[in-house]
Amino acid sequence: MVDALLERPEYADHWATKWSDLLRPNPYRVGIKAVFNYDNWIRQSFRENKPYDQFVRELVAAQGSTWRNGAATLFRDRRSPDEVTTLVSQLFLGIRLECTKCHHHPSEKWEQADFYRFAAYFSRVGHKGTGLSPPISGGEEMIYVTKSGSVKHPRTGKVMPPEPLFGEAAKIGPDDDPRAVLANWMTSPQNDYFVQVMVNRVWADLMGRGLVEPVDDLRATNPPSNGPLLQALGEEFRRQKYDIKQLIRTITNSYVYSLSSLPSDRNVSDTRNFSRHYRQRLNAEVMHDAICDITEVPTAFAAMPPNARAAELWTRRVGSLFLDTFGRPDPNQDPPCERTGETTVTQALHLMNAPALHAKVTSDAGRAARLAKSDRTESEVIEELYLAIYARLPSAAEKANAEQFLAANKNRRQALEDLMWAMLNTPEFVFKD
Repeated sequence: MVDALLERPEYADHWATKWSDLLRPNPYRVGIKAVFNYDNWIRQSFRENKPYDQFVRELVAAQGSTWRNGAATLFRDRRSPDEVTTLVSQLFLGIRLECTKCHHHPSEKWEQADFYRFAAYFSRVGHKGTGLSPPISGGEEMIYVTKSGSVKHPRTGKVMPPEPLFGEAAKIGPDDDPRAVLANWMTSPQNDYFVQVMVNRVWADLMGRGLVEPVDDLRATNPPSNGPLLQALGEEFRRQKYDIKQLIRTITNSYVYSLSSLPSDRNVSDTRNFSRHYRQRLNAEVMHDAICDITEVPTAFAAMPPNARAAELWTRRVGSLFLDTFGRPDPNQDPPCERTGETTVTQALHLMNAPALHAKVTSDAGRAARLAKSDRTESEVIEELYLAIYARLPSAAEKANAEQFLAANKNRRQALEDLMWAMLNTPEFVFKD
């Protein structure tokens, strides 16, 4: 089952959506074509199961046209060394350096000089083209490596040499791209941060929370709930040549992944040791697409082909009240941005009252209308609704209650619509169990 699911096209869309949260810029600032290419590069990387170390090297050292190499759009968006530094260190190392731009890290060992030595790796990124001109920014831009460039310490004025945050990196020759040297250091076997932050992201997605929380904040003062496990998974990820699908197989075939989410008197208060499975609210795109599948009524998204799914959207600028309500990141917010799985009153009200959801449930082309017109028995239509919404058959008591409800309503279609809408509002649908 795991292997079959990993080969489905939705796998790539699901993980591309997650990484788009972290990488995708505003198309009105960077350019629609550039962002479209960037999104396609991310999706294609997951479609072909590109090794994670290759994915990072291609991104961190990207060159060429933003219209031809989507990865180069990173440097069209992040135009100065300090902007790239905060993104790269947090996403790919789990080290938050933002505050060291101005002062020593208040709870870690990183100094202001560490930040600018790291930033110096991006000092020779050149831009050739029309640049940015929001709110259109439609032009092509070339990203290339210049012959010279430097980063200065803002307080001392000293030119900072490119140096990694720890350990040693190769010397940079006159014809070398400093970013490629940095990428090789980041992905080297000696860098545990690189594998552990990715392992932690995948673990959090599958298990409901990370071994380290927040998932991209690895530091001595924020230790993992299970350090040996994080270390072992990181080593296994490296041994498997950074194969993300294989990492998912390892976790999903484990004993701990298979644990029930029903708490016992011994683990009811456990929220970090994984003695049971932690329930998660479906994220915005997954829930939206599930509702479209259940009702059999797709959403017509702007700037997308017919029958496109929410997980296929190439920009957060495609309007959707549903996706915004259920936690889609603000398109004006600066990435990297992790989703939060919190529930809100607005979400509950939306499921109960949203006109767009009502239109799907009551559509003449929808599942409820189709079942109402069919000659299938009440027992059969109830089973179909339970399988579609809960992925299980109803219990005897549930089936009896539903049959009694349908029998009490003369309008079969309206009764099926009410039953479907009620089921979509239950925790069993809203939460992964």
